[in-house]
Amino acid sequence: MRALRQPVVFVTGKGGVGKSSVAAALARAEADRGGQAILVEFEDAAGATRALGAEAEGVTPLVIEYLEALAYAIASMLGSRLLGKLVVKQRTLKKVVEAVPAVRELVSLDRLRSLRTESPHARVFVDLPATGHAVDWLRVPAAAERFLKIGPAARMCRLIQEEILPADCSGLVVVSTAEPVVASETRELVVRLTQELGRPPDLVVVNRVPRKPRESELAHARTAATRDPAFAGLAHALAEDAELGADALLALTALDGVSTAKIVEIPELFRDPTARELGRYLGASG
Repeated sequence: MRALRQPVVFVTGKGGVGKSSVAAALARAEADRGGQAILVEFEDAAGATRALGAEAEGVTPLVIEYLEALAYAIASMLGSRLLGKLVVKQRTLKKVVEAVPAVRELVSLDRLRSLRTESPHARVFVDLPATGHAVDWLRVPAAAERFLKIGPAARMCRLIQEEILPADCSGLVVVSTAEPVVASETRELVVRLTQELGRPPDLVVVNRVPRKPRESELAHARTAATRDPAFAGLAHALAEDAELGADALLALTALDGVSTAKIVEIPELFRDPTARELGRYLGASG
């Protein structure tokens, strides 16, 4: 497995699995190591920033707005920031551009590329859109360059591929939960990343893995419940935990071996861990 030390780290996964929390935890861990960390989200998203909470010191949050990124991209192509802003303000052009597929992804990725120039010593942690959208985002530059062939826009696509998407420039983290259905979708995402982008993930994080009680614990609780009804609730709870643990084992089995990525299990806790606590579970992976 490659060490997850690339300057840009993309984090993706199905909605609700803790993707934003993992992105925040990785950024927090980088800041705690004394590094510069930028935590990037898109448009109105703020889940990763919220996950930082009171532990935001040393991490720079950044929300990339589409129109701002579009203006920046146009300014780069025209060589004038003022012209870029003026072009974006044209309502007709703005509507046309917004209707063109992949423009949003391209200019957002180009804005990420520019961050590497503006903050060369910082690591950028990106909370990508959920699940399959991540593959579509990352495959857009190559497809667009093949279509455009030449010109400033084609050059922008080429630079994104050269400076952001190679394995030594960016890492991929996929987040799942220990549920068979979610794990199955995560497996499909990993396969798509590998086959369509040639980029297997560097790390797979399985969130909220329940603890499976030992058979002896369950047997002891059931025996106690036959003697004293007060233990019935405990026996029932342990039986439910055993079922959840069996489901988690199926989920982990589905993910095991799908790629060379390291799998990190985050145990289910009584409360959501803070970014710093989650970073400790991730350990040296970040």
